[in-house]
Amino acid sequence: MKPAVVLALATLALSAAPAWAADPLAGTWRTQPGKDGGFGHVEILPCGEGLCGTVVRTFDAAGHAVAASDLGASVLADVLPTGGGTYGKGRITNPETGRGYTARLTLRGDLLDVGGCVMMICRNAGTWRRVR
Repeated sequence: MKPAVVLALATLALSAAPAWAADPLAGTWRTQPGKDGGFGHVEILPCGEGLCGTVVRTFDAAGHAVAASDLGASVLADVLPTGGGTYGKGRITNPETGRGYTARLTLRGDLLDVGGCVMMICRNAGTWRRVR
């Protein structure tokens, strides 16, 4: 194949990358402390058609890393941007209870307001702070 054709195909492939590939929500986020004061780091990455979040580190109330049962748990699934720094339409799961909700997220720079809804009842679950 000629170099010009290879370059054209490579350019086309890169320009066809999904819009969420460089989504500002992607990264690692420190969660709001739970009832015991412990918190986690959730890594949000592209998955399927949207974004997903997994607990990648857990910490006790003193900030020491611990191996908790929710390590590796999926807490966000199929989250999609809905415009103006908001995200939804996916699922958010509380790893302490295992209950799932319709995700409701609002990105404000390095802060992420996190909440979930069941039917028409929505609840704010706190604010996460970007770690990286």
